[in-house]
Amino acid sequence: MTGEILEQAMELFDSAGVVTTEAGIVLILGLGSTMETNLDEAVIEHGRLVLQGWLKHAKPRVTALIDLIRERGFEAEAVGWWGYPMAAEVMHLKRLAVIAGLGMQGKNTLIIHHKFGPWLRLAAIRTNAPLIPTGPGIYVRRENPLCQSCQACIKACPVEGLLQPYRLLDPARCRLNISPDIDWEKVVWCDMGCVTKCPVG
Repeated sequence: MTGEILEQAMELFDSAGVVTTEAGIVLILGLGSTMETNLDEAVIEHGRLVLQGWLKHAKPRVTALIDLIRERGFEAEAVGWWGYPMAAEVMHLKRLAVIAGLGMQGKNTLIIHHKFGPWLRLAAIRTNAPLIPTGPGIYVRRENPLCQSCQACIKACPVEGLLQPYRLLDPARCRLNISPDIDWEKVVWCDMGCVTKCPVG
């Protein structure tokens, strides 16, 4: 029965894995942001950021998987804010994605997926279903063979000195570091060069 949950996750998402954390078992889900499913499509409505692409393409899949898990008699809840890290619980989705085997971190600090490159967006579901962990089971920061000597993302970052290979020196200075209560009138938008200039995916 629990194998069926991971199979369904793999049908709904482009990549999926399982990790065991102090907060319980977490399903890490990856969905590629493409021209057809632009998960980064966003607008400002009533002073708040609305990730329309996420709501249209990812949220229904997360909801469907939660419903399936609950129908099997287990608890399930979406965790994180639209796929961003859960600061209050110190659950870092990129780190968990590496542990679950969804990909490796690239020089731009994003998960680099063999098919989608840095365009894999993450979601997570916490559950008490006895799922078997996937992937290496540990987080190891190491050279990504997909990056090799490439420096495209580092050269493309508009905040000088912020991005070094595999390290974001001050995450608060990253222009993509958004939160639900940000003052949108003061936002200096970024062209996401660390993503768009990556030749992988």
